[in-house]
This record gives sequence, C-alpha cells and structure tokens, in this order.
Amino acid sequence: MPTIKKSTQSVKSQPTTPTAPPAAATPAASPPEPAPVDPNAALEQYAQQTVTQLDTVEVGLGNDPALTPAQKRHPLKFRKGGDKIIGQIGNLAQQQQLESPALNVSDMMATLGKAQALQPLSDRVAAFAKHVDDVVFKAESDSLGMAQQFYALLQRRALTDAELATAMAPVVGFFARKPVPKAAGALTRPQKKATKKAVDTLKKNAPEMLQDGASAGQGTAGAQPTAGTAAPAAQANGAAVAPAGTAVPPVAGH
Repeated sequence: MPTIKKSTQSVKSQPTTPTAPPAAATPAASPPEPAPVDPNAALEQYAQQTVTQLDTVEVGLGNDPALTPAQKRHPLKFRKGGDKIIGQIGNLAQQQQLESPALNVSDMMATLGKAQALQPLSDRVAAFAKHVDDVVFKAESDSLGMAQQFYALLQRRALTDAELATAMAPVVGFFARKPVPKAAGALTRPQKKATKKAVDTLKKNAPEMLQDGASAGQGTAGAQPTAGTAAPAAQANGAAVAPAGTAVPPVAGH
C-alpha cells in the first residue's frame, strides 16, 4: 500500500495587540469657591442712590446759599407765633398804605409762605438724620466692642509670639491713648459754663459789682504789709528775718 504522508500545516499564530489597562477615572474638578458676599453691598448701593436723590431734591429747592454758623448768629431769630404777627402787620401796613417798591406786603408774605411750605420737610429730614446717626452710632459701637474682645485675646497670644506683638504695635498705640489730664484746680466744662453765665448776668444786671470786685482785687494785690504785722519769716543766708519792729537776736559765733 502506498504510504500516505500526512502534511502538517504549521499554524501561524496571529500577533495579539496588547490591550491597555482602563484609564483610572480622573476626579472631577471642584467648582471654584464663590467669592465672599459683602452683606452690606446692597445697603451701600441703597445709600448711594438715596444721596443722589437728595442731591436732586436740594437742587429743586432753589439756589439759596448755605449759611455758616457765623452768618446764622446775626439775622433775626424767628419766634414761635411769629407767622400770625407777620400777617397782622401786613394787614395793618396795607390799611395805612405804607407799602413801597422796596418794601411791600406781598414779598413779606411770600417769604413767610416759603418757610411754612418747607417746614414739614425740615422736620422730616431732621428726624431722618437723627435716625441715620443713631444707626451709625450703634453699628460703630457694636463693632468696637467686638474688636476689643479680639484685642484682649490677641494680647494674650502676643505674650508668646514676638511677630504678632510687633504687628500689634499700632493697635496697642490706639487703645493706649488717653485724654490729656487737666491741670490741678482747673475748672470743668460745666463749671466754666456756670461761671460765664454768672458773669454775663452780673454784666447785665449789676455791672458795678464786677467793677467793685476788680478794684478790690487790685487794692489787695498792691497792699504792702505794715510795721508790726506778722509775716512769714524768710530764710536769708541761714538767718531768720524777723518782722519789722522786732529785735533780732545775735547769731552765735558773730
């Protein structure tokens, strides 16, 4: 029988492509932290808007100049009930035909009406200003109170932290400020006010008392001690100077 050779076919293995391991999951980027919100930003914006509105209102009131304290001391002070008196004066002036181009009742009454028209606004603005001042005062006071508490804590820590102690130098200087002490015997503010009021009253009602007092003071200052009057002994070259008319005992050794 014929021999049948079995041919073996070599099986070529296909090259295998190495598979990369799955990439590790990268953590998602954290969102940026929101910027700190100023709790007073809205209040500050509202304050600016109110200031702008007040500027507009002020322009609408007219171009009357603002008066300084010195200028307000010289004009006449309006007294309570003056509006009725001014109206009565106007009626009498018209009855007596006292008006002139330079002085007429219409201008007088129009000026009074301007003040009366603005008085409600003045009252409300004064109350509004007081309310704002009170709010500012309380906020500043509360803030300073909390700052003093932090200051006390920082002082304790600064005892063992030289760098902190150096940084706190201006703070320590601020809280260390004290009012200048008054001279011994100096009058207090109420005492100065009471003294000035008493002097003004004397000038008005009894000026001769002030003149008599000044003359008496000058006479006392210019008076010289007479002979035989006791006077303090003065030390001069180690010897006591006795009053006039008194025998001086001899000094030992002379």
